[in-house]
Amino acid sequence: MQGLCKLCNNYSQLEESHFIPKFIVRWLKKTSITSYLRKLDDMHKRVQDTAKGYWLCGDCEDLFSGWETKFANKIFFPFVDKGESVANYGEWMSKFCASISWRALTYIRSQNPQKDKPKEYYETLDFAEKHLALYVLGKVHNLNQYEQHVFHLSGIESTTLDRLPPNINRYFLRTVAIDIIGNSSDLFVYTKIPSFMILGCIKVEKLTKMRSSRIALKSGKISPGKFWWPDGFAEYLLEQADKVNQGLSKIPQEHLDKIEMSIANNPEQAAKSKLIEAFLQDYAMFGEEVFQ
Repeated sequence: MQGLCKLCNNYSQLEESHFIPKFIVRWLKKTSITSYLRKLDDMHKRVQDTAKGYWLCGDCEDLFSGWETKFANKIFFPFVDKGESVANYGEWMSKFCASISWRALTYIRSQNPQKDKPKEYYETLDFAEKHLALYVLGKVHNLNQYEQHVFHLSGIESTTLDRLPPNINRYFLRTVAIDIIGNSSDLFVYTKIPSFMILGCIKVEKLTKMRSSRIALKSGKISPGKFWWPDGFAEYLLEQADKVNQGLSKIPQEHLDKIEMSIANNPEQAAKSKLIEAFLQDYAMFGEEVFQ
């Protein structure tokens, strides 16, 4: 398909780009029970892939692919498959995160063109989108206010909170999602992938408080620590997990029967499934509530 590349604006042959990197989709299918995915907004439907579109030219797609490969091999697979929790990174990490936030931002805006918010809101998104594009293309060398923040999510074994959704581990460890979230003072691009959250800052009132999760421009380390979440962010995560849980309850019985049959026919694969692992973590916390 010929068209304008949304990143470099050159007219070229466009490639079909994934908004959630393809290696994550492959991992999710490989570590599931049935090798299928489900749409969060329609759990009746089984799907083979996540959202994609003719977004980038071959050169820009290759640029993104190089950063994705490094993130996959140096961070994602060691964390999700081997249980590691510490990793060093180079300049590619800030480029990877910025490319993820740029993709999420451009895709969400393409799907929601309505102008029901103040003009200043859309101008703020315009500035963020343009600066992220310039950064990943190497035309500017600083992210400025558009910092990228990464949070590693591990399984929860206990909590002091009064209530958590009974699928919280499955949400943290298995779910993918993108969103633009915020309030009157803070605005972020939110990208959720298995075991990680990436917050791309658009405007943040108390940005210095988030320093511990900030991805450095040149090099740094991801490791366990104490992180500051923006006001209302924890509540947002619980709401999103609740929505997924409500969707799970609407999976047709015939599909549930097929899942049970798949487990019975492939017990060894089911035993090694990361989905089963996350489910068992939820079951250890919530007991029979996970079935409701």
